[in-house]
Amino acid sequence: MNEWIGLTGGFLAGAAAAAFFVASLWWTTVRLPASRQPWLLLGGSALLRMAVVLGVLGVLARSGDWRILVAAAMGFALIRTVGVCTIAQRDSSFQLASAQTLPAEKLRPRSKP
Repeated sequence: MNEWIGLTGGFLAGAAAAAFFVASLWWTTVRLPASRQPWLLLGGSALLRMAVVLGVLGVLARSGDWRILVAAAMGFALIRTVGVCTIAQRDSSFQLASAQTLPAEKLRPRSKP
């Protein structure tokens, strides 16, 4: 019983870390064009995101059970995928280019006359 509680806690901690990661990445990308020092915003945000995620994983690793880390990784991957897909659906600037504008179309060899 305690095993499942630990695994569920690891999963939820990984999901919370992923929610923070995706939300802060979204916050950064929205504010990046208007920033006076975009490199500082981008670098500072990346450092903060990594520090939080690695801190969560470090706390979970102190338990000594590798299964909790795997559960956290699964929670992180699930929420990250759902978050990125949700953002991509809501914001049209993240949509993939249509097939007519792909660079591969421009690189296709022309037939010789």
